[in-house]
Amino acid sequence: MAGEMTGAGSLASVTITAFLVIVLARAAWHKIDRFLETVGFAQGYGLVPEAWAAPIVRALTAAEIATIVALLVLATRPLGGLVAAGLFAGYGLLMAAALRRGQTRIECGCGGAPQVVSGLTLMRNAVLAALGLTVAALPATTVPPAGVLIAIAAALVLAAQYAVAEKLGAHLPHIREGGR
Repeated sequence: MAGEMTGAGSLASVTITAFLVIVLARAAWHKIDRFLETVGFAQGYGLVPEAWAAPIVRALTAAEIATIVALLVLATRPLGGLVAAGLFAGYGLLMAAALRRGQTRIECGCGGAPQVVSGLTLMRNAVLAALGLTVAALPATTVPPAGVLIAIAAALVLAAQYAVAEKLGAHLPHIREGGR
């Protein structure tokens, strides 16, 4: 029974890790591929001088890539989970600060489908931060090749569901406006 729980915990850890790697890779790629657009989103938050936005975006991109590497290396996976949680929570705090200042039409800049910052994006980041903490808490052990395949397949399913939810979230403001 204990071996089954450890095996399930390891499989869950690898699945969640793979999902977080996908989310972070997409976010980092967005910052690289659409750098000027992302800098514009960062400037839109109005939290730092505009001249600081580009270096901050570069630093966040490097942090996301380093987190991906940490998540992929077994010995640093728990640290990677903690850093991922910190990144997602930090992004969530920035979005909450923007909402608190009354910025209700600000673009998230998270990569993927364009989304206006809202309670939905805050909830998404809270869930992602919780998943990062889960990776940090679960055992970072190896799984057999079949387990790796199952975990990757499950992570891809989660990523597809995440993309659909983001797309729906991106249309939510338009749906709300159409109902008035």
